[in-house]
Amino acid sequence: MVSTSTRRDKFVVRQDMSRRRNAMSLDEVLNLSQIIENRLFACEEFLVCRDVMFYLSFGNEVRTDEMIRRSLENQKRVYVPRLVKKERRMELCEITDMDQEFELGSFDIREPSRLNSKVVSPSTIDAVVAPGLAFDYSGKRVGFGGGYFDWLVKQLPKEALRLAVAYGFQMMDSVPQDHWDERVQKIFTDNDTINC
Repeated sequence: MVSTSTRRDKFVVRQDMSRRRNAMSLDEVLNLSQIIENRLFACEEFLVCRDVMFYLSFGNEVRTDEMIRRSLENQKRVYVPRLVKKERRMELCEITDMDQEFELGSFDIREPSRLNSKVVSPSTIDAVVAPGLAFDYSGKRVGFGGGYFDWLVKQLPKEALRLAVAYGFQMMDSVPQDHWDERVQKIFTDNDTINC
């Protein structure tokens, strides 16, 4: 059963962080995303991973397109999620190029086209780079509220590295969490690399 106060607390966090993120200029998004990307690619644990799951950024989220390109250039295999809304789950699709065809899926988020993408098992993943609206220093995250990402992360191997990228202002002392919410192990921000 979902706690009413946790649901309410998450709603307040989502509203506040969405407002703050939406107020960012394009220059801020691009500049801070570059700093965050450089922190991610300075992480030895990430560099040795071969099979990496990213999210396809939208709006003012930390931009992942260049991270994906750089990973592909470094000979990593890259996967992104695609929502299967009728089944309330996500599937993983391998992408080999950021110039391939994408389509707008549910919630207006880019997804690999169903015509040219290969669905793979989550068991192949070495590392995941997670999205989120807010995080705390123990690795708790507040996402968008659908639970899809938490469901997908539960399908990954236990030893898969759980990472997140976020703007510094998205870090909080504590975020509300339900028992099914998945934590991350490291968070890369424009200010710091946080080991949770």
